[in-house]
Amino acid sequence: MIVSGAFRERLLEAWAEIRENLGRSVLQALGVILGVASVLGGFSISDSMRAQSSRLYVKLGGLDKLNIQPNAIVKDGQPTALQAANLGLRHADAEEGADLGAKSVAGVAVRRMARARTQTPTADQDRQITGIGADFIPLEGYAIAQGRAFSATELEQGDPVAILGAEAVETFFPDGDAVGRVITVGGKPLTVVGTFQERVFRFREDQHNIFQWRNRIIATPASFVQKRLQGDRYQRTDRVTFRLPEMGAIRAFSRDLTSLLKANHRLQDDFRLDDVSARLRKQESQESVYNIVFLLSGVLALIGGGIVNVNIQMASLKERVREVGVKMAIGASGLEVFKTFMTEALLLTALGAAAGLTVGIAFSWTITYNLGVPLAMSPSSFLWAIMLAGVFGFAFALYPAWKASRLSPMEALRYE
Repeated sequence: MIVSGAFRERLLEAWAEIRENLGRSVLQALGVILGVASVLGGFSISDSMRAQSSRLYVKLGGLDKLNIQPNAIVKDGQPTALQAANLGLRHADAEEGADLGAKSVAGVAVRRMARARTQTPTADQDRQITGIGADFIPLEGYAIAQGRAFSATELEQGDPVAILGAEAVETFFPDGDAVGRVITVGGKPLTVVGTFQERVFRFREDQHNIFQWRNRIIATPASFVQKRLQGDRYQRTDRVTFRLPEMGAIRAFSRDLTSLLKANHRLQDDFRLDDVSARLRKQESQESVYNIVFLLSGVLALIGGGIVNVNIQMASLKERVREVGVKMAIGASGLEVFKTFMTEALLLTALGAAAGLTVGIAFSWTITYNLGVPLAMSPSSFLWAIMLAGVFGFAFALYPAWKASRLSPMEALRYE
């Protein structure tokens, strides 16, 4: 950066003035330090919580998903004949929905739940059984630890096979060797063909594993649950999940899918759509309110510090009236005096902002460490903090600098 000789001279003069009056300079910079630290710290805490939420959604299989679940439309009283005739959410809805967005749908998973007595030689429990479709494992963020996933033939025919989560393996096969062994579900023997990797996620370090219930999964083909556990010839499902890799396509697909399902369900609202990305957007909208509060607290600190600065600078000006008079007497213009005072104020603001950033980082780290959340800081947080410090530092330096530039050289030299 090219710095003119006059500017360099003003900069050195401002630095010397700050060093000579170190205590006063620290007091002047204190408002900037607190304001910058407040803005940066507040934004960073918000960024850290948002980053942790994003990690959670990634662990859940991603944001690019649209879930459909049955919705009870008759809460009180008897259902109408039309409502009673409806079959609810079915496997056919998933297939027609996939055809509807054939080019944009990257995966479709169905899920059918059932409760059944589950037995092995070492355990006997009443457990929830999860009937899954083809894309369930990647869409829900699961991964195979041992063995294999279900084949297309097993899924289609509803073969008696199972994949167990880590907790289910520990409960029913304490020796850890589950693949190839038999587990009895609802009186029907299933061969364990694989196990899932243990899923662990703690929003805060001191919290329990919020994925523990997912480790309890006993997965089997959805068609096995529908045909052999429940005897449902209509292939009803409890949940259908579509993956759309293009986030922008979710809204249009959701609209078309709603029309399709209403037509299939005789215009009954017996289903509900859950846009995962919309949940995150709602959460981010709530967090933006907190950001505004943090921003206002920082602005108030900067305003308070700016008022203090003006008072200190006006007091400083009184001490330096003769100095200003001498400068003007030897040829310095009012504009030159104005630049001198502004340079000093802006240098002090820059130093205060640098110190504020350091304090803000330490503050953010302390808070997130105590919350048990990894610290995340975005460049925009630094930009907002620096920009606000610059704007308020400049604004509150204007009046003292203007007042100094308007001094009369003769009156300044006579000032005692």
